[in-house]
Amino acid sequence: MKGEEKRPTIHRRKFVGNSIKLAALGTLLMPLAQACNNKKAPGTPPTSPDTSSKKKGSTHSKKTRKKWNYESLVMNSKTKVMHFPTSKIYTYYDEIKASHLQAISLATWANQLQEAVRLNKEKSGNIIEILTLQSMNGNVNDTSFVIAIDTLSMAFTTPYEKANTKNFRLHELMLQFVVLNNAIPADQKWITFNSKVKKPARLRKRQKWMETETAFNERVGYILNHQNDYMTRLKQRAAKYTFT
Repeated sequence: MKGEEKRPTIHRRKFVGNSIKLAALGTLLMPLAQACNNKKAPGTPPTSPDTSSKKKGSTHSKKTRKKWNYESLVMNSKTKVMHFPTSKIYTYYDEIKASHLQAISLATWANQLQEAVRLNKEKSGNIIEILTLQSMNGNVNDTSFVIAIDTLSMAFTTPYEKANTKNFRLHELMLQFVVLNNAIPADQKWITFNSKVKKPARLRKRQKWMETETAFNERVGYILNHQNDYMTRLKQRAAKYTFT
């Protein structure tokens, strides 16, 4: 009698181990299979992501900036900073809340500049120019030039020097005040000008007139030769920046 055919022996532990290995291998191969299925034929344009849901849900719109001005020197009582948000210069100005808005007298503004109160540094050049021209309205002469020179020189003092050292509009205005003031002798105009302003380390081509005394005197001569024109323009500027 022939012996019975031996059947392969299945080990339970080995079967479980192989099953775990196959499951792990399937997990690793799944992303590769998906990538192969999603791969398009050459020349097929890529599909743009669907943004319809985002567009439908978007309600954002560009916010229109509110126009706000105030035709006077004012102080923000909360920050103790003075502003001059006139529409003659600014189309838009950051609004100051009515509860913090305090009007400042143009006749006594200088007395209110104390340690805790200051001008808006960034806009100090414009503020001081307005205040200077305001003081000259209807009275452009040697006496008003003295006051104007002292007022305008504030733009080049601490804490406003950094904001105005390159404000050549103010340098030009100071030049006119010094040149047209007959009370300042010709040989003192260069010294007076330099004592009232701060100049940047490097001057642009159009500002070379204040680089040397010779260049300065040439500009002085030009202004004196056109004195009537300069006086007329100063009166017009002073009238423009008149506030009550």
